[in-house]
Parts: sequence; C-alpha cells; structure tokens
Amino acid sequence: MEITVQFLPLAGLGLLGAFFTAAFLAATKRWHGKLSLDGSTGVQKFHTTPTPRIGGLALLVGLLMVHANVPSTALGNSVYQTLTLLLAAGLPAFGIGLMEDFTKRVSVKIRLLATAASGLLAALFLGAAIRQVDVPGLDFLLTFAPFALVFTSFAVAGVSNSINIIDGFNGLAGGVVVLILGTLSLIAYEVADPTVMVLCLLGAGVVLGFLLVNFPRGFIFLGDAGAYSLGYYVAMMAVLLVARNPGEVSPWAMLLACGYPVIETLFSIYRRVSRRRRHNPGAPDASHLHSLVYRRLVSRKIMPGAKAWKRNAATSPFMWAYAAVPMLGALTWPDSLLMVIAWLLLSFSVYQRFYKRMVRGSVFFRSRQAHQSALSERP
Repeated sequence: MEITVQFLPLAGLGLLGAFFTAAFLAATKRWHGKLSLDGSTGVQKFHTTPTPRIGGLALLVGLLMVHANVPSTALGNSVYQTLTLLLAAGLPAFGIGLMEDFTKRVSVKIRLLATAASGLLAALFLGAAIRQVDVPGLDFLLTFAPFALVFTSFAVAGVSNSINIIDGFNGLAGGVVVLILGTLSLIAYEVADPTVMVLCLLGAGVVLGFLLVNFPRGFIFLGDAGAYSLGYYVAMMAVLLVARNPGEVSPWAMLLACGYPVIETLFSIYRRVSRRRRHNPGAPDASHLHSLVYRRLVSRKIMPGAKAWKRNAATSPFMWAYAAVPMLGALTWPDSLLMVIAWLLLSFSVYQRFYKRMVRGSVFFRSRQAHQSALSERP
C-alpha cells in the first residue's frame, strides 16, 4: 500500500495532463476541425454534433507527463524502464490510429497489422510473451520463441481491436478500460507484482483525465489512436502479469478480465459472417449490444424524450455493469483454469441472453401503457 500512495501524485499528474489536453482540443476544434472532426452520419453513429476524435493525443500527453516524472526510486526505475519500452513499442498502433483519425482512409487490415506490430515489439523489448495457455498442442508450439512472439502479437492486436469496437458511446470504452486496469492492478497486488500494479494505476489515472471531458457530454472522442493505444496498453499489462508470474496468473484469467470487449468482438464477427448476414466482418454496424441498449432500453423505456447526449451517456453505465461480471471471475480465481473457463462461459451466456432480450425488446421494463393495463386488470 505504501507503493500505491507513493505513486498517487504521479497518477494525478497524468490525470491533469490528459484532462487539460482533451479540454484544449475540444475548445479549439474550429482550428483543427477539418482534419479531426467525427461527423454525425453513419450507421454506427449516435452523436448529433461533429466532435473531435483525437482523444488519443490527450492520452499520449498524460502518459508522457507520467513518464517524465516517475520517481527515481528502485521501483521508479523499473516503472520508468517498462513504461519507456511500452511507449516506444506502441508507436505503430498509435501512429496508424492517428492517421485514420485524420484521413478516415486506413483499412481495418492495416490497423490490425499495426497493433500486431506494436504487440510484437513490446514482447521483444520487454521479454514478455505468452508461453502457455493450458491447451495441448498449442502449449507445445508456444515453447518455440518465434511462435510465442507471433501468438502474443496477434493476441494484443485482438484486444486492441476489441476496445475500438466497444468505443460507441460517451465514456463507454474509457470506463471499461479503467475497470480492466483496476482489475489487473488488484491481481498484480495479490501476486506481489508492484511494477505492473503501478503501471495499471498510472494508466487508469490518465484515462480518468480524458473521461472528465468525454463523459457525460462527449466533447471529445477517443478516436482510433486512443482506442487502439488503450487496447494495446491493457493487453500488454495482461501479458506482463502472465509472463512475470507464471503459475500464479492464468492467461485465461487475463482473457476474462477483458471479457466484455472480447465477447462483443467475437459475437460481432459471428453475426457478420453468419449465413443470414453475409457482411464484411470488419464493417461497422449498429447491432452491437451497446447500440441495442441505447435504442431499446435507454431511448424507449428509461429516458424517452431526453436530450441525445443524456441518452448517449446513460447507455455506458449499463455496459460498465456487465463488464464487471467477467472481471469478478478473474479477480476471484486468477490461477484456476477450471473456474475461469466456467466463469467465461457464464459471462458469454449472460451476454447472449441479454442480447436476445434486447433484440426482442422484452427487457426489464414493460411500456407505461402495458403497466397501466396490468394495474387496471387487477381485482
């Protein structure tokens, strides 16, 4: 706990750096809007005002301020060196994401390859790769360093893309990332890994600074640079925990900590390639769970007639609550393969049932007319 207290001012510095940068970018959008604004037209768009989508720059400033002021203690040196290598390796993911934010012309394949490159570089720089997943055959292949590096790089790319996929409403992706980093920091504390614990807390502080401008009004968005960078950071924290604490932290528990975005991504791919929906797996759509919650639950039953930004912001807490379900399993059984897989299946079952209810429109609340009709029929 003394280590955590020692680094709290540094987390506050990262928070302030991200906050003031995000606020500045939002206030000066008329200067850079031709390049940075995200329009309000598109199948997956739920905002009504063109908004800057370069929140990734605010995150970068926050992390750089943290990096420049890491205390010169023994642990501070460990955190400083690890963060230096993480930032350097993350440049491909951040750079290609920022290019997409400005041009809107970078293909999904190129962005995925860039995040995979960042994962590969981080695994090489930090000497951290996934070497065991408790799957016969695959574990044998992971004993070969080249295969382990490639496997790790694409796992990082997958998590990075999953954070980008859930980035649909004010505060949604940022809030989920804060929850994931909080979960990983607690697991790091339990296995006595202060370096990863501190890195998770510092990252969460930076994201909270961005969220002060992004939630609830949505004055600035993460954009691809922000979403991919956060996904990369989260994924590498999970990889570091597994690589540095073999036998104490299961890679499946790390997958569970990132359960909501990963499940959303896998289910979205299934939807898009199913026989009834012959869509490009990488194409955007408005059928994600968070989109259905916005339309079927928040807009129709909880806040009908409310301003668009209020309905937008009210969607995120529902998804934060669901995101906590798989995280609880990761926190409770970080080293138990059987319990983690059971909890992963439970989390997917909850998602599937919730999704079906959203599609059918029969969620937790009946319409006002149906409720009044039911009351009038009582004796």
